[in-house]
Amino acid sequence: MPAQEPSLLLARSKFSNKTDDRALESPLTKEAKRLVQADLENVCIENVQTCILLSLLSAGNCHTSSETLFLRIAIGMAEVLQLNFSADNPSIESETALRIWWSLYILDRWCSSGLGIPRHLDNPYCPESSPLPIDETSYKCLSSLSSLQNHSRTSGIFAHMVTLIQHFGQIQGVNRSMAKGDMAPKVKCDAIKLIGQKLESWKASLPANMQMTIQNIYSHQQNDLGGHFIGLHLVFHHLSALVYFNSLETKEQSYIGQQDHVTLCKSHASSFSSLLHTSRQMTGCQQNYPTVGHMTTVASAVLLHTLLLGEPEDIPKARQELNTNFEALIELGQYWPATEAMINRLMTFQKLCLLSTESHKLDGWMVRFLLEHSLGLMKRNLPIMPQTLDIESEDFTTRTNELLQQGRYTNFNIFNQPQSF
Repeated sequence: MPAQEPSLLLARSKFSNKTDDRALESPLTKEAKRLVQADLENVCIENVQTCILLSLLSAGNCHTSSETLFLRIAIGMAEVLQLNFSADNPSIESETALRIWWSLYILDRWCSSGLGIPRHLDNPYCPESSPLPIDETSYKCLSSLSSLQNHSRTSGIFAHMVTLIQHFGQIQGVNRSMAKGDMAPKVKCDAIKLIGQKLESWKASLPANMQMTIQNIYSHQQNDLGGHFIGLHLVFHHLSALVYFNSLETKEQSYIGQQDHVTLCKSHASSFSSLLHTSRQMTGCQQNYPTVGHMTTVASAVLLHTLLLGEPEDIPKARQELNTNFEALIELGQYWPATEAMINRLMTFQKLCLLSTESHKLDGWMVRFLLEHSLGLMKRNLPIMPQTLDIESEDFTTRTNELLQQGRYTNFNIFNQPQSF
């Protein structure tokens, strides 16, 4: 039996409403792994697809080593098969190959960031040899007997995700450089402005049907693409929040325009949270992939800044968005055990916010929090105010209660109760 068969059953059982079906996940995963390992020297597109699925499942189930291993196997096979080279007469086979190739390109960026390791697929976009995938509607209309000879290549949601994620590497680099603490204010400002402008240019270049509007959400929902469309814009807001996150640390030497960057960071975090909440209210638009847990945690970290340090009039909205974000994390945890680690990261960060005025400082710890989502958090050394304050002290409990009464503290433990499903 090909490894692809149990992997397809595995994909269906993962999100089944039936307990018996979900119980099949573990044995199906073991069988898919056994079959693909036994067939490892058979370099074929089916084994590439199986390895991609096993990598995604491993990521969501806290098996980071397996995530990386299966992804690298898939990339190696894809390179041998030259899936990135387009055929002279594009067909469903060649377009499927391109979609697999660009999926690997995107996954390579998320996986390498999560583990803090170098990217493997870092070659630039070459339209002659590796065109972007066609739009989803055209792809669905292709058959084994049809081709795109008489059709222009129109970019769809997936293609726009590729061009968006191409900025991720630079965003990581800028954040890591700023975390070293030796970047001059003007250099820092210019670096942030440059990548911020690139993201805004990406957004402005989107065609009308790809701009974020309620009408477009409904339109894509009708074509069973609502979740993909929302996911595209969630990633945009996530990357934008990462760009401006450093501006939240007021203890650092300020630069001209920093307050504007603070506003942008908070705006993107709020937009992310609002859009995520919208996705949970609409049929077929839910975001059930593992990485959304990490992105939600980052947005929530920005909201915590508003909750604790923002103006009184901004508190109710920030608190509501934090609550809905946490509800989304709890729901996501029904499918992906790795979400529990994201919840713990968020709760740890909130405690740090109560202990120190430098909680949002972009240092090595914060880089791991923002980018390296597959790695555990280290102990963080920050100045405590007052110095006698610690999590176990009575003063900490008193401070927590005071902030709770002021509406500046969210008790995540209320939401974080055992779920039955």
